[in-house]
Amino acid sequence: MSLLAPLLGVCALLLALTACGGGGPSEPPLPAGQDLLAKSASTMAAVQTAAIDVQVDPALSTLPVRSATGKLTASGDAIGTATLNQGSSPVEFNFVITKGTLYLKGPTGRFQRLPLALAASIYDPTALLNPDRGIAALLRTATNGTTQAREDVNGVPAYRVHANLDPALVSAVVPGLAGANSGTVWLDQAGSRLLKAQVEVPNPAGGAPAPVTLTLSDLNAPVTVAPPS
Repeated sequence: MSLLAPLLGVCALLLALTACGGGGPSEPPLPAGQDLLAKSASTMAAVQTAAIDVQVDPALSTLPVRSATGKLTASGDAIGTATLNQGSSPVEFNFVITKGTLYLKGPTGRFQRLPLALAASIYDPTALLNPDRGIAALLRTATNGTTQAREDVNGVPAYRVHANLDPALVSAVVPGLAGANSGTVWLDQAGSRLLKAQVEVPNPAGGAPAPVTLTLSDLNAPVTVAPPS
């Protein structure tokens, strides 16, 4: 018995130490949401080019834009495709914006040269990288930022942050998003870049709010835009 008692004591101690350390190192606390938004606003204000993907939930059937993809520059050039509501069915258009002029091509025919103001009334992708009315401004003016989680966006570690947004700036980024005053953004953990944003939009046709999702990639990659021949 004299040899058994110390052995039992050692076993109990080892079990206690194992139980305490079994969970492994804990993750550090999530950074403050407002700090992340401020850093991302500064980062995005300096972005010169980006590839975009905009997806509008089908429930938001009254919005003029259904989807858009393309590349754009902070100087106001852009090239890509946009699917717009045309009567009862969506129609895909090719667009080129350069030197203050919009070139638009539907499913048939050639590119038409149009005033850039027409794009601004439907969907102006060049607004996204404008530091005064685009993504940077939207992040800079966001309030009540709350960091909700760590998540990956297309394999990139990110922080998911929910915040209140300025409705006027939301509608500048995507025209027609009236009343959208909150959203969620995914910010790159390493560089504070905006990777994705999702805005819950009140449905003008009634029913529950539905999302409009913007995804960014290829930030500051070379982009060349020329008028179509």
